[in-house]
Amino acid sequence: ALLFVANGLFSQTNYYTETKTFYEDGYTYQVDVPFLSDVELYNKENKWIYVDARYKETGMSANEAIEMYDADFLDEAAWRIARSVLHSIIIETFPENVKDMSKVSDYNFFVLLYINSETGIVDEVSFSFSARSPFAYAPVSVYRQMELDIKNKVRFTVTEEGKKLNYIFYWDYYKFN
Repeated sequence: ALLFVANGLFSQTNYYTETKTFYEDGYTYQVDVPFLSDVELYNKENKWIYVDARYKETGMSANEAIEMYDADFLDEAAWRIARSVLHSIIIETFPENVKDMSKVSDYNFFVLLYINSETGIVDEVSFSFSARSPFAYAPVSVYRQMELDIKNKVRFTVTEEGKKLNYIFYWDYYKFN
């Protein structure tokens, strides 16, 4: 069964072998492949990718605040609900062949969220995965649908500390079992 699934998947196209831009109907996605095995895929309109989350008033990095003060930017109870919704979207969006192959591989799928620090709404989404993983065989349209569903369905409750940031960065991963 594994050989049948692997043969079916790898006879398909790996879309993300090099850095390039995908011009689709009504949206543009960028794929950055800085190393042979890493893929960063995101909507070209994203403004926060590669920009650090920082305090609006002081410019201090949010990462520094977490390390120094153990700062919490999102309400934990709401975070658990949002994470559950996020994982459901991932499961529902990937095609069956990608899910099947992912179950027998050792690759994680990462979702990076750029959250509005005032509203808790996800403003931007990017994806990270290995160029050798089954996720590289899903077309851009799959990721676009995932982006739209995340923006429409995933909500966070921002803490008072979180409201002090330019945006809140949150990442999660999913592994099909």
